[in-house]
Order: sequence, then structure tokens, then C-alpha cells
Amino acid sequence: MPLMLKINGISKRFPGVQALQDVTFEVQEQSIHAVIGENGAGKSTLMQIIAGVHQPDAGTLQFHGETVKFTDPSEAQAKGIAIVYQELNLAPNLSIAENIYLGLEPRRSSFFLDRQKLRTATVSALRQLGLHHDPDIIVQTLTLAQQQLIEICKSLVRNPRLLILDEPTSSLSESESAILFRVIADLKANGVSILYISHRLPEVFSLCDTITVLRDGRHVRTVARSATTEAEAVRFMVGRELLAFQRRPVEPKGDVILRVNDLSKKGQYEGVSFELRAGEIVAMAGLIGAGRSETALGIFGSPPPDRGDVLLRGSKVHFREPKDAVMAGIAYVPEDRKMMGLVLSGGVGTNISSAALRSLARGPFVDQMAENRLIGKYVSRLRVRTPSFQQRTGLLSGGNQQKVLLAKWLAVQPAVLIVDEPTRGVDIGTKAEIYTLFDELAREGIAILLISSDLPEVLALGDRILIMRHGRLAGELARADATEEKVMHLAAIGSATTNG
Repeated sequence: MPLMLKINGISKRFPGVQALQDVTFEVQEQSIHAVIGENGAGKSTLMQIIAGVHQPDAGTLQFHGETVKFTDPSEAQAKGIAIVYQELNLAPNLSIAENIYLGLEPRRSSFFLDRQKLRTATVSALRQLGLHHDPDIIVQTLTLAQQQLIEICKSLVRNPRLLILDEPTSSLSESESAILFRVIADLKANGVSILYISHRLPEVFSLCDTITVLRDGRHVRTVARSATTEAEAVRFMVGRELLAFQRRPVEPKGDVILRVNDLSKKGQYEGVSFELRAGEIVAMAGLIGAGRSETALGIFGSPPPDRGDVLLRGSKVHFREPKDAVMAGIAYVPEDRKMMGLVLSGGVGTNISSAALRSLARGPFVDQMAENRLIGKYVSRLRVRTPSFQQRTGLLSGGNQQKVLLAKWLAVQPAVLIVDEPTRGVDIGTKAEIYTLFDELAREGIAILLISSDLPEVLALGDRILIMRHGRLAGELARADATEEKVMHLAAIGSATTNG
């Protein structure tokens, strides 16, 4: 099969970080080619070089036999290369239609848009991904999963010859992922090549033709999917065997730290009640749109619920805004680290200490020595890979950004830690580190509310599992009784299964 893309000796260095070193491999036409590796392996940097976002320090790209050197993304797009980033790149205040056709808007004249053509084209584009949204809906009102699908749709309307997908299913449900896989298969059948980055190895092995492994910025191997296994791929990614995580629950549990009674917010969640004990991990599962994140944000005061009670150590609390919850001892690690969690242009140290500055204040000033000790403690504990505390957070890998976000909220020393999709878009090695961290935190007596769409994660970590459906609690399962089938049955149907 002829070549679509040849990557030859690509190297790239950022301040303090050698992101890529002499990477060489080939991508065939009409193929789905996976690029896998731990966070920090150089996958996203390589894709951004192919898409014209960054320029390599050394090496060349050949696209359809022509040596190309892109100085900006528009040049790559003109050649037929489109990229869907892991971190969304939408204009939140524009409509779905305006985002999808940004720069390609149909016009009645040089001055006026053809609104009807724009709407019609958008409806057609959305249907390709099984979506039926009003094209005039403002993007920021959509869920993260819906925005991810809009981002994909935006790339498809440009009719790419090479489509780069960076963690495309990290926010999607199983049904949404299945639609995306069908679209990918159709694109391949129509001559489009796909570069597919994912930490979800079952996806890679069911979807892709060829697998390239990167480690520490270097090319390790490129192999046909049929000639390797998931276990072998993991070994090449991390350079070692990874044992399956087995958490030993803390027994006995401590006192009830958090109790939620009849918590309700119109249109989001209704009548939610549960309790959380010291040293306990309670996992909250459910399909996208079930109201899990909304409920957690209600507990955190962002925004406050319409009715119901939150009791912290037996006393009623009323959080008007998140800072009230933080001062009371509750921390919230959001799902979207880019928009809600981190200042990517800020330094690693600044991000980590930002929520704990009140405790570091000495009068009107921050005790810088105490701040540096705090930052150093959590950089070390979470094994954040950074050349310095001043390193721009946005230059770190996704997994290290997630560690910085966790460090930020652990630095306030919470009694209750709420974590929303804590391993979204992180590699298998970082995921194992985060699981171990949560186990340690539970043993230290912290009460953890874990929201996750990853069922194996829910089953591995949760002492109890709360399942939400349509904004209500559909059921609760003890760790010993929980299975993926039972959780999914409650999430999708709302009643317990009749078989084991």
C-alpha cells in the first residue's frame, strides 16, 4: 500500500524538556494508525508538528511523497491534514454552526453570510455523527462530551486526507464512541488515513491496523496490530510489566464526614441522598448526562442546590460559592482541567499553591519559603515530571497536568476530596499512580467521592458504588456485589438485575 506520511528523524525540544528525539516511522494510505505511549512520550507534540502547530528542530515530513514544512496550521489544513485535539479548541461563545464552519462560512455576498445554507450544512454534518442539535445552540451550553463531538465534526467538514484524533473518546459514552468508530471506518473506506492517539488499548486493538509506540520522546517500535498483544504493547510503552491494581479497602471505616439529604436542583438532579465516611472511597457511576457532576458541584456550591441539606461532620453547611466549601474542608478536582482546573499559562508551582494561599499568608504577604516547601512536597509525592516549579503548566504532558491539578487540591489538606473523571486522558502508568495515591489518601482518613465513566476504575476503587440515572440515584452496590453488568443495568434501566 502506498505511503500517506513519512516521519523522518523528527526532534523537538522545549525549555527544559526534550519532547522528541529522532522519531522515524511511516503511515500507509487508507489505514488507521495508532500512536501510543505514556503521558510525556511525545505523542501530542509529534501530532502538533504534523499539523503545523510546532516546527521540528530537526528531521523532515513527507506527505504523499512531497517534503513539507508547515509554518502554521493553515498550511497543513490546505494540504488536507486535520487534527482534533484532546483539549477542546472551540469558540465557547459561538454557535455550533459557527464553530463547525469557522472560516468556511457560506456567503450570499462578500459581506453577508448565507444563514440558511449554514444551518442546512450543519444539520447534515451533525447527522454524520448521530447528532440532532439545533445549529444555533451556543457551544458553551453543551456538555463536554457533546463539545468533543462538535470538535470532531468541525474537522470532518474540511474533508481531510489525514485525520489526527488525540484521545477522541476520552469524554464519550460507549454509544457515542460506537458512532465515532463507524465514522472512522467509513473515512478509511473512502481513502482517508487516521492517526489515532488513545490510552484505551482495547479501542486501539479493535480499531487500528498498525501501532507505533513512543517512549520518552523516542520511537520504540511500529508493528501490525495482529503481530502484537495488549500486554506486549504496555511493556513497550512503560519499559516494564504493570500489575493489575488491586485495592485493599480500609476497614473499619471512620465516622460519617459528609451527609447529603434530598439534594435537588431543577433540571439537573433530584432527591439525592448519601453519606461518605472517613477513609472511604464512594464511586458515583452513570451514563453521560445522569447528573453526577452537577450533584458534586452542588455539594461544592457551584452553584448551590435549590433544596436539600449538606452536613459536614454532623453540622449543616450552606456554601454560597466554592471558596466557602474549600474553607470548610472540601476540595473538588474538576473533569475539565483546561477550563476549570488549571491556569495553563501559569507555572507549576503557582498552580499547586493557588488554592492554599490563605494558609501561606503572613499578614498581607505570602511566605515564599513555606510556599516552596508546600510545592516541593506535592511535586515529590505525585511524581510530577517538571524541570522546575516555574515551568509553564501547559507545556507538561496531560498526565503531569492532571497530577498538578490533584496536587493543587491536596495542598488545601481537605477532609473530603471530590474527584471528577480523575484519569481521563492519562496513560496506564499514570493511572496506576493515581489509583495508588487514592488508596493512600483513604488510609490517611480522607473521604473520597469519585465520579468516573470508567467502569473498571469504579469497580477497582469504590468501597460502595452509587449509580445515577436521569438526575436521581438509581441504586447503590456494595463493593463485593458490584459487577459491570449490574452497574450498567442500573445506569441504563434503573432497576436491579434479576440474575447474578
